[in-house]
Amino acid sequence: MATAQETGSYDAVDSGTYEVLRDRLTAQAAELARGTEALNARRAAEFGATRLDLTGTGRLRTEHPAVPRDVVAVGERLLFGRNAAHAGPDDGTRPEPRVGDVLALYDRELNPLPEDAVPGLLDDPAFVREFGALHRYYRQARLLRLHRVEGRLLAVFRTGEKDGDIRVLRWNLTDDGQAVFLDARGERDHVLPPAHDFTWTATTREDHRLGRHPHVSVRDELYVSTVGGALTVKTEDDTETGTGIHSEPVDEPLQALADADIAYARVGALILLRIRPYKEDTHRHLVFNTLTRSVVRLDGIGLACRRLPEDQGIVFPGGYCLATGAYKTYELDTTGLEFEREVRSPYGEDVLYAFHARAEGRGLLLSYNTIREEIATPLTCHGWALFEDGALLALRADPAGAATEPARVHPIQVWTSPYVSDTHAAATAGTGPLARVGNADLVRGISDCLSISRAVAETTPTAEVYEALAAACVRAADTHHWLGEADLGDLRTPLAAVRDTAEQVLTEFRTVQSLTERAARALEEAAERIAAVVRRLRGEAPRGAAAWVGGLTELRRAQGHLLTLKEMRYADTARIDALAAETGTDLAAFGKRAVTFLAREDAFADHHQAVEQLAADAEAVESVAAARPVAERLDELTGTLGTVTEVVAGLDIADATVRTSVLERIAEVLGGVNRARALLEARRRELAEREGRAEFAAEFALLAQAVTGALAAADSPESCDEQLSGMLVRLENLESRFAEFDDFLGELTDKRTEIHDAFSARKQSLLDARARRAGQLAAAADRILATVARRAATLADADEVSTYFASDPMVAKVRRTAEDLRALGDPVRADELDGRLKAARQEASRALRDRTDLYTDGGRTIRLGTHRFSVTTQPLDLTLVPDGDGLAFALTGTDYRAPVTDPRLAAARAYGDRQLPSESPEVYRGEHLAARLLREHGPAALAAADDLGALVRRAAEEAYDEGYERGVHDHDATVLLTALLPVHERAGVLRHEPAARAAAQLFWAHGSTPDERAAWTRRALSLARARDTFGPAAAGAVGELEEELAGAIGTWTAGSA
Repeated sequence: MATAQETGSYDAVDSGTYEVLRDRLTAQAAELARGTEALNARRAAEFGATRLDLTGTGRLRTEHPAVPRDVVAVGERLLFGRNAAHAGPDDGTRPEPRVGDVLALYDRELNPLPEDAVPGLLDDPAFVREFGALHRYYRQARLLRLHRVEGRLLAVFRTGEKDGDIRVLRWNLTDDGQAVFLDARGERDHVLPPAHDFTWTATTREDHRLGRHPHVSVRDELYVSTVGGALTVKTEDDTETGTGIHSEPVDEPLQALADADIAYARVGALILLRIRPYKEDTHRHLVFNTLTRSVVRLDGIGLACRRLPEDQGIVFPGGYCLATGAYKTYELDTTGLEFEREVRSPYGEDVLYAFHARAEGRGLLLSYNTIREEIATPLTCHGWALFEDGALLALRADPAGAATEPARVHPIQVWTSPYVSDTHAAATAGTGPLARVGNADLVRGISDCLSISRAVAETTPTAEVYEALAAACVRAADTHHWLGEADLGDLRTPLAAVRDTAEQVLTEFRTVQSLTERAARALEEAAERIAAVVRRLRGEAPRGAAAWVGGLTELRRAQGHLLTLKEMRYADTARIDALAAETGTDLAAFGKRAVTFLAREDAFADHHQAVEQLAADAEAVESVAAARPVAERLDELTGTLGTVTEVVAGLDIADATVRTSVLERIAEVLGGVNRARALLEARRRELAEREGRAEFAAEFALLAQAVTGALAAADSPESCDEQLSGMLVRLENLESRFAEFDDFLGELTDKRTEIHDAFSARKQSLLDARARRAGQLAAAADRILATVARRAATLADADEVSTYFASDPMVAKVRRTAEDLRALGDPVRADELDGRLKAARQEASRALRDRTDLYTDGGRTIRLGTHRFSVTTQPLDLTLVPDGDGLAFALTGTDYRAPVTDPRLAAARAYGDRQLPSESPEVYRGEHLAARLLREHGPAALAAADDLGALVRRAAEEAYDEGYERGVHDHDATVLLTALLPVHERAGVLRHEPAARAAAQLFWAHGSTPDERAAWTRRALSLARARDTFGPAAAGAVGELEEELAGAIGTWTAGSA
């Protein structure tokens, strides 16, 4: 039986990667086939594509009964050859046959023609004389066949009993349809081509491989053996096994390897074998397909065998075999058939293989299509004639090979065929892109593409198939340059997709093969291990219970390891199950022997001693680490006793007392084990607590030192986060190590909080320092930029401007400040400085051009023709300035003053000296910021804020026009709010103005009724609970109550007034 590994086929490939790739390859091959079929349809429409089809049946009529022998086309005429049937014995008085009794001419409609219809053929006097002499001197002369050879027509007559007793009459055929008789010595022209178009290579002694099962190597790919009573074909060079992928019996079982006659030939992907075992008269012919790794017996190869085009396979009398693995044999009489000739269609699409049997005059025609890779229905005949337009006329014959009786009417079949002459094919040259490539090249390319698509869909998936498929794709793309042309269907794209996917599938197949070999090796190792254990247990008797238990345990482990191999991909599960069953049988047999021993009184004496020793060792351990080996010995002893218990419980013991006594002894030992384990556990807990407390104290002290070092190493906010993460990881490790001590966990929790707060404070201080540093750098850069802009505006020419911005220390200082800001994590300010510096240079250049074009005297005078005007560079702006006790409008850069007469502006004179809206002589900026936040957010929101300082700082940063300085006014506002919020919370209703409180008391006492007060109180309590429960969702209802109360108070106040 051949395995998947031997044949290279993996039928059980999982439905994972392989199936996805296989489906993709199938779809791509189908797309390639569709495109190729479409191109083939265009080719057929352009150049024509005729199949071998039967178009009609006619009859050739003769004057006397005759046996048909052959027909041949001579120009547009049909030459019919037959042997006349004469009544009575051949006593020498039988008249000599005339030319018309043997040879006759007919037209294409099968009408008889006179003998001079083809000048020089039948009417030539020399021919008539030779014909008469032939029949005069050879009374048994019979026509064998008519055929054309290289412009000559041969008429072969048999003159005796032997196959070589022949006379051949021959004519030269001219292009104008005439014939010239030559002579009757055409035997040299009547030579059949070789039956095989390849050479058989015989094996030699050097190919023999000796061993238990010797075989003969065929190209180191195939191995053949005829010893042992069977002809065996193997794919592996393994002389230790006699199995292979093909086997059949031989007649003589007692024969040596050298007694067989073995020869081989390689035809494309096929290896043909010709084998004649010892004492057999006929050869056996086998075909091995290197792609599908399969063997088939085809004895018809011995008669004749020809290669199919492009090494697509072979054809032989009565069948064919393709490289894709497909083969077929026909139920026909192939006795005596020899290869006659092959006829190719002009463009190579079709090939006609003709076989002929000399004695019976029977012929066999096999027409092969290279595009479809198929052979048409075999055509048996008594001769055939092929005309230039492809018309094929065949004398009908019995497919079973029955002898033809003499008759006057001879049926003939008329077929259309693609086998036209070159002259006739040239008339359909075609036009356009197809004609540019040519029909012959198109046929070859289409044939290659369809062969690739069929190889995907029809062949058995093997690694060799995918290798050949990828190689065929590369070969087709390299051979046919026109495949990528868009007007021809662009077959190169799907062809490349098929090639890429085939390579991926091939990689997956190799992976499968590797996994299969690995699983096989693991199974062999497991089988050898089990066999070694079983041999040892059978060959020696254990001396104590421990030895018996050890043997049982080892065998059980080997069995368990064997069963785990079933989970390996591509493992031989059937063999694993068989080995597991055998192991189970051995385990049961050894278990019975073990029970016999364990039933003895002293069977567990060694175990009792071991338990006592373990108990003594448990009491003597001095550390937790020293307790671990003792615990492992206890676990091992418990496991061995558990194995014995399972075996004893699973055995079929007839005497229950035996089972009971064994189990009781095991129980006694287990009791001792439990006592020893309890002693060990108590001792281990005692030692663990003592060692743990000492270790925790050391670890805790080390952690404190590590925190100190980490705080010192944290020189940036980012480094703070990294160091904090490291410290928290160390805390997690300590918690996991000392999880058994509850008091330690509390200390670790407090330490975590302490560490987190320390690093947070450190990070905040670093952030504050970075912010202050960035602010200082930005302010300094602003001052420097102002100086740079003023200095650049005074430069006299462009060279000075360029030199100034390239080398001035202040400009370099601005650039260094930008880099420092980026290092501090403030790229926005850094980019702003770079942009302002660039703008300052551009402004200096523009100002220089303006001064050069318009100004003189260093920019103090404008020159307009002959006129000169003084210039002030101060910006012109209308502003309000103090003027005595009042205000006046002033135009900057001039002495223009206009007193302000608007009383509203005059009333605001007191605010004229104020620089900021957030500060006055009475109110400090920090106080203004705190008051604004109380008004905007409310005391409750501020008190609930997680980080009040961050909230104040953000508010100060957002109010740019109020002039808050970071770290000053936001800090003061935070201090104020920290002091005010508790006071506000304790003040209660006192936080409101006295007048408002008095008005509320008067309204509640005199402006409302008791029912109204009760209703408002009830609603207020309910809305307060709703607000606490649902949050802002209840704000709308609270606002409605406030509006209602405000309206009631306003109405009462108006009425009271």
